[in-house]
Amino acid sequence: MAENILLKARVASISFAPPIVSAAALAAAVWVAQPLTLRDDEVSLVDEDPEESEVFSHENDAAEDYDIVGKGLTLKGSFIKASYDELITLLGGTKEGVDPDFTFHRSAKKIVMNKAIKITLKSGGEIIIPNAKGFVNLNLSVGFGGVSKFPFKFKALVAASDWDVDVIW
Repeated sequence: MAENILLKARVASISFAPPIVSAAALAAAVWVAQPLTLRDDEVSLVDEDPEESEVFSHENDAAEDYDIVGKGLTLKGSFIKASYDELITLLGGTKEGVDPDFTFHRSAKKIVMNKAIKITLKSGGEIIIPNAKGFVNLNLSVGFGGVSKFPFKFKALVAASDWDVDVIW
């Protein structure tokens, strides 16, 4: 009898930690909670289609060889309700002035982050990407009913040369 895996996951929270390079370091990781995720956007972890390469000869119509190279996992979603301090960490920039009279000055440079990412599910389970590199964008929606969101995209990397892991759930 085959085992069926059904994963209907709803996000309870997302946390970041420094990249994790071993199974032993996983238990010692210190996680920092991130802003809420937008319910209308799905937080998706997608294994992208691999690159395919066929080798043909003039003599045969069918391929002589076939090669597949994976593109890896990509995590996408959006944060909402970020504090200004969280925005400084996620987008770059500074707060100018004194609370409550201050302004947020966003840097023109894209902040590229290298983090371990933990998605805690409402069911109590966890999905962990031990090593991911990515960014968070600014997407302000100004006006009636507008929601300011901060879309993110992270690419899962190999945890370490001697720990061939890109996702744990």
